[in-house]
Amino acid sequence: MSINEIAENLSCIAKRIGAQRVQELERLKLEHRSLQREDFLWHFLLQSFATMGRSSGWRGLIGERSNYDQVTFEALSRLDDADRERTVRAVCRKAKIRMPDKKADFILGCFRLIRDMGGLNEARSRLLAQEGRDGKIKFLLQFPGIGPKYARNIMMDVYHEDFRDSIAVDARIKSISEALGVSFKSYQEHEAFFLEAARLAGLSGWELDRLMYHFKDDFEREIFSSVAARAATVPTA
Repeated sequence: MSINEIAENLSCIAKRIGAQRVQELERLKLEHRSLQREDFLWHFLLQSFATMGRSSGWRGLIGERSNYDQVTFEALSRLDDADRERTVRAVCRKAKIRMPDKKADFILGCFRLIRDMGGLNEARSRLLAQEGRDGKIKFLLQFPGIGPKYARNIMMDVYHEDFRDSIAVDARIKSISEALGVSFKSYQEHEAFFLEAARLAGLSGWELDRLMYHFKDDFEREIFSSVAARAATVPTA
């Protein structure tokens, strides 16, 4: 199959799954309200580090309130540098997130950057003032530990209007690419392929991204079924 045929096949699968998951997508869109949080940027940075490499880390760092309350920006602001570092490292280990010491370094670096900007409100205002998607991605890339995937995902988690035609290429989406038998030389090419599949399905990039993230098993099951069906129609020698 050509790359265009593969995108069309994926679009058909996405259209079927999307029709079954309308309510879930609408519920996720309600996260747009989180943009109003004073600690919006800090909270979603923490969430990024909690889930980076293993989504189950969310429960330990974000879902476990006794851990989360120790690493809010306000709580860390009350500590001196030494106590702040000890606290962040201890919480990351207790939360059982992947690579706890490396993530602790990221959290501490992000804290210093936001503090140097003037605090939570100023950092949030600067982010939202950036022009378009590219400007906001560039701003977020300056935060330690944040790469192209999470620079998109932070804003996609809150259904920001500049990111509704975006794909946050992560391990789950790469797994779907592998099932489809496609590979790409760059993040941009990878994203462009899925954006084209979304367009063909009548979905936004955000909708396809969230469907693939939350319902990866459904996509892979349908992909493997379609591969098997095509193989069955190939005449044997």
